[in-house]
Amino acid sequence: MQSFRPNPFTCDPLSRSLEGLRFRIRHFALYRSVPPHKDKTTVGVRFKLVFLVCGQVDFEAGSRRFLMDPGDVLVIPPFIRYTACCTTDREAEYGYVYFDLTDSDMEANFTALLDCALPALYRQVLAAADIEAICRVLRALSPDEPGAHTEARLLLEWITLRVAQSLLRDARSVHTGNNDAGAQLVRQCIEHLRRVPPREFSVAELCEFAHVTQSYLYKCFQREMNCSPQKFLTLYRLKLAERELCDSSATIQDLAEQFGYTSAGAFSQAFKQYFAVSPAAWRLGQRDRIRREDD
Repeated sequence: MQSFRPNPFTCDPLSRSLEGLRFRIRHFALYRSVPPHKDKTTVGVRFKLVFLVCGQVDFEAGSRRFLMDPGDVLVIPPFIRYTACCTTDREAEYGYVYFDLTDSDMEANFTALLDCALPALYRQVLAAADIEAICRVLRALSPDEPGAHTEARLLLEWITLRVAQSLLRDARSVHTGNNDAGAQLVRQCIEHLRRVPPREFSVAELCEFAHVTQSYLYKCFQREMNCSPQKFLTLYRLKLAERELCDSSATIQDLAEQFGYTSAGAFSQAFKQYFAVSPAAWRLGQRDRIRREDD
C-alpha cells in the first residue's frame, strides 16, 4: 500500500512580497500591427506592462531604447513619454496592461521588487506556451463579464511572478538602459516624493534633497523622463489626487488644499487638463464602475 506523504507549501519571501501587492487593472488587451507599421507615441499616468507575442518592437522611452523579442516583458512606470515602433515588415502583436497599485508604499515595493523605477526590459520571461495561454484568456475576456477584473488581475500577478522569478535566477535578465548618475538621481527623487506630503512638492525642494542645481535636475529629468521636473511633479500630484478621489469622501476643496492648489477651481482645471474630465465627474464615473463590478 502506498502511503500518503504530505508536501506542505510554506510562504516564501517572494510569495509574501507578491501577496502584499494589490493591483487595480485599468485596461488589458492585445494589439496587432500590420505593415505598413505606424509609430505610437504615448505618455501614461499609470504603470504599463507589455509582453511581445510575435514580431519585433522597438520601444524608446526618454534616453532608453529597448528592442523587444517574443517572450520579453517591458514595464514602464507612470509619466514617461515613450514611442513604440514595429521594426519588421511582418505582422507584430503584443499584449499590454495599464494598472495602478492601491497606495504609494505598494508602488515602492513593486518598483523595488522588479527594479522598475525607470523603464525596464526583462528578457525571455515568458515561454511560447505561457504566451499562448495568456492570449487565449485575453481573447475570451470581456470587461463586462462578472469576475473580469479578478481574472485580469490574476493574469498580471502571474506575469509579475514570472518576472520576479527570472530576476532571482539571473539579475542580468533585466535591462534598464542607461544607469548613470542622472538615472540614479531621478530614481532617488521619485522615492523621495513617496515620503513627502503632496502640498510640499516643488522643484526647489527636490534640488535641496538631491543637492543639485535646478538646471542639472532639469537635464536629468528631461533625459530620463522626457519631461521637466515641474511637469513630472504636476502629473505625480494629480495621480495621487486621482487615487484619493476614488478612495476617500473628501470634498474637492479639501483635496485641492491637500495637493497644494490655491482653490478648488485651480485643482479642477489642472485635473481636467490631464484626465479630460473634472474631478467630480471622474469620481462619479469611478464609483459607477465599482458599483457595476460589485453587482
